[in-house]
Formats: sequence, structure tokens, C-alpha cells
Amino acid sequence: MNLQVKQPLRDGEARAQKHSTSWDFTAELERLLNDYKARGNPIEVDFRKLVPLGAGIDRHTHLVHPYPAKLLINIPLFFLNAGQLCPPDGTVYDPFCGSGTVLLEAILAGRRCIGSDSNPLARQIAQVKTTWIDPKELLLAVEQVLAVDVEAVRFSPVMDVGKWYSEECQLEMGRLLNAIRIVCSGSILSFMEVCFSACVKRLSTSDPRLSVPVRLKGEALAGHLRSLPNVRDLFLRVASQNIGRIERLPQNSKPYAIFNDARAPLSESAEPDVDLVVSSPPYAGAQKYIRASSLSLGWLGLAPKAKLRNLERLNIGREHFSLAERRDIDLDARVGAGEILDDVSSINPLRAYIAGKYLQEMSEAADAIVARMKPGAKLVLIVGDNQVCGKNFKTTSFLQRIFELRGLRTQLELVDTIKSRGLMTKRNKTAGTIEREHVYILAKPHEES
Repeated sequence: MNLQVKQPLRDGEARAQKHSTSWDFTAELERLLNDYKARGNPIEVDFRKLVPLGAGIDRHTHLVHPYPAKLLINIPLFFLNAGQLCPPDGTVYDPFCGSGTVLLEAILAGRRCIGSDSNPLARQIAQVKTTWIDPKELLLAVEQVLAVDVEAVRFSPVMDVGKWYSEECQLEMGRLLNAIRIVCSGSILSFMEVCFSACVKRLSTSDPRLSVPVRLKGEALAGHLRSLPNVRDLFLRVASQNIGRIERLPQNSKPYAIFNDARAPLSESAEPDVDLVVSSPPYAGAQKYIRASSLSLGWLGLAPKAKLRNLERLNIGREHFSLAERRDIDLDARVGAGEILDDVSSINPLRAYIAGKYLQEMSEAADAIVARMKPGAKLVLIVGDNQVCGKNFKTTSFLQRIFELRGLRTQLELVDTIKSRGLMTKRNKTAGTIEREHVYILAKPHEES
């Protein structure tokens, strides 16, 4: 078998790479900062026009694996190429990094990157997206994986596997995954598992239009089953495309570290090490990252004790709390959420608890995030308002206030009208959708005051 990587640049990426070395938004950001300082009101922007990238662009490794509710690339690209926010040798941190959009753009901008996320699949994707590996070694590994004939590994029982895959498909996928784990190790193993994971949902009976697995029915299911690709052929195609993407990374690039909890405090002996934070936090009761990842988590065996709920408990903004888990919420009254939480509690006490717990845990995360920031460091916070029990939950102002209470000062507020970045709970009408995204720049003072 003689594999070759043939991955021509799309027109959009060709334009992006042509202009990437000349991207410099320093002057544009300075203008926005001055306008905000003079007016004191949020400024309407369109990041798709500020940063001319086409939708869904295959830029470097952004598309190695699908992931729900990904941050618009244009936003971190804008701020990471505005010189006054982060020094050339500085460190960028995304405490809610998901599959690594900010981390990749930080590396492409020549910065060191740090991330954290509670979803182990997201951490593995982010690691792969930001780690250069010799394409020749990857090609050889693919050849060896496809040449091995081994027994099948089994799907971890986080879900009813028979609902999502035929017996034959389970067997072929199990053999492929076992071959990957026998042949590969280290960063190559991580890469191959991510390629395998990128095939998992496409080989299932899940509706491809939805982020969270929902089984197709009737004629839609029958048609889908007739069009399912061969397991090994699909893996080969995905791996070949992803090797082409990895080849575009700067050589020797890799993240400095990716942690599993944004709330984890610095050790007492550690010094603040972050020059710029760029992040889009989760929302209260509106996101289902673990459920959306469940098929991959099952195949890769990433859920502790084969229970998705064990991973869900690590998520800020989660929906499920047993009676035994519910505790008094310690929330600073100065955040200003008391009235809306009381209103929601009169309608649905559980929803009020979910929202209040979210703000409490975001406050804990803010403590850890600010502690990592050097004096003078900036935070770019991307967030939108959503609804809880049909009432407007001002996540934007609550999170802004949480960080201001920890000494950060707002220097800019931008508003971009967007199409919702998805993963809203469609069947839960109280969650609402996000139509306007606020982007704040908050600064840590150079001296404690």
C-alpha cells in the first residue's frame, strides 16, 4: 500500500494564507478602544468583515474533527493579531478551550498556548490540532494499522451500542481501534484515535444534522444505512486529509499544557504566567458537550467507570443534579443575579439552582483565571445572553461583573450579531437561543489597588 496525501488548498484558505502574514489589526483595535473610551457604550461590529475568512474554512488543522458550538475563528484571529494585547513571546490561555480553536490560532500567531477543558475528547482533539508530527511517520503508521488483523475491542457501555451500530459495523470498528492501539503510541496514537473518532458518528445511525446523537427513523434511517461508508475506507480518507492538515502546522509546534479544570488554582509557589486570556465560557443549562461527544467517548473509553454522568458532573453549566448534590449556593450579591434567580425559582426551582450554581462555579473559575494572569494581562471574554424559563438571563453582564469584582477593568465592549453557535437544548424551550455575542476586553491592573 502506497499512501499519498493530496489535500489541495481551497480558494478560501489560499486567500487566507496569502494574507495571513500581513494580518495586523493593531490599528483597528486601537480605534475601537478609543471609541469606547470616548462613548462608553458597546460598539457594533461584524467579525466576518473585520477578518475576511469564509465560513467553514479548512484553515490548518481546524477541521481535523467536528465539535459543537465552535468559536468563530475570526474572533481569536483578530485579537491574537492585534499587537498591543500579547507580546510576541507571550502566553495565551483559553480556560474553556473545547477542541482548541483559540490554541491553534495562538500557535499560528507565534505564541505559547495553555488550555483547559473538562471534556477529555475535547482535550485530545485540541492536543492533536496543535501538535506537528512528521507526515511521513503518520503515513507509515496508517499503512501499518490497515495491514494488521487483530481482535476487536468493545464499545464502553456508556450507551446502548446496538441502537447506533450494526453487529458487523461494531466488529469492524473494534478491530480498527485495536489495530491503532497495537501499532501506535504517543502523539501518533492520539492523532489516530482522533481520526477514528471523526468517523464514529458518520458510521452510526445518528441524524447527521444534529450535534447530540438522535437516532434516525423510518425511511430516513433506511436511506442512511444504504449510504454508510466502509469503516476502513472512511478512516483512510479521514486520516489522509488530516495528515495534510497537520503538515500545514509550524514544525515542532505543540501546546505548553492542557488541563482538565478551569477552576484548578495555581500552586502556592507558582507565578502568574499568562499574558492574554481568550475564551468563550459555557452557558447555564444550555450546552450538552458530553452528550454530543458520547459515541466517541464510548469507543475511546474516556468516561470514568463507563458513566457519562461522571463527566457531566465536571462541567460548568451542567443540567443534572440529584437531590443529594444540591447544596446552598454561595453567590456574591454584587453580581446582580438575585432578582432573576428569585423569578426563575418561582417557576422552576431546579432551573434556578442550575443557573445559580453556574454563576457560583464561574466565580470559582474566575478566581483561578485571574490568578494566572500577569499584572497588565488582558482577558478577551466572548459571551452571549440566553434564556432560563423564558426569562432573559444576562450572562454577559453577570460574567463581566464577576471578573470586575476580581479587580479587572473593562476597556472595551463589542457586540456582534450572530447565528447561534448551536448546541442549545432544542427540546428545552426555556433555554432560548443566542442572537448577539458580546466581546469584552478586561485588563488586570499593573499594580494591585
